Amino acid sequence: MLKREVNELLTQTGPGTPAGDLFRQYWIPALLAEELPQNDGPPVRVKILSERLIAFRNSAGEYGLIDEFCAHRGASLWFGRNEEGGLRCPYHGWKYDTTGQCVEVPSEADNSSFAQNVKLTAYPLVKIGDILWTYLGDPEQQPPLPEFEFCRVPDEQTFTSKRWQESNWL
Repeated sequence: MLKREVNELLTQTGPGTPAGDLFRQYWIPALLAEELPQNDGPPVRVKILSERLIAFRNSAGEYGLIDEFCAHRGASLWFGRNEEGGLRCPYHGWKYDTTGQCVEVPSEADNSSFAQNVKLTAYPLVKIGDILWTYLGDPEQQPPLPEFEFCRVPDEQTFTSKRWQESNWL
């Protein structure tokens, strides 16, 4: 049996913890690509390394992974509307792009620069094979993208969960 201190050292993965700092040095699989199948589809909640995040795919097909909570009133963006290149908060309508940058605040004048000063925590989310990978560490220390062989095989040689469900194996 592990001592309590050793157990916490190995299992706590939040920001600033030893294990969390270690995992944040690598690309981590976050979702299956089929969980974000279409542009402007519904957002998906992701909890990874003790951070509550929202994954979404914008109108241009770009993937985004941003903080779950709106900077204004802390409403969950999981209830938000994915529209026209961003995710709109359901509470007061603030809109965020895939980088976490606020791009629209409906209560501000068109010539206001207020939205430029608001940004949520955001992480890169890239599709390699059938998996969406993220890097939660220091952007200046970002390693090369994963090059695992299983991520590089042709689609007809992969066995996604959809194919698994359609097979007779269940």
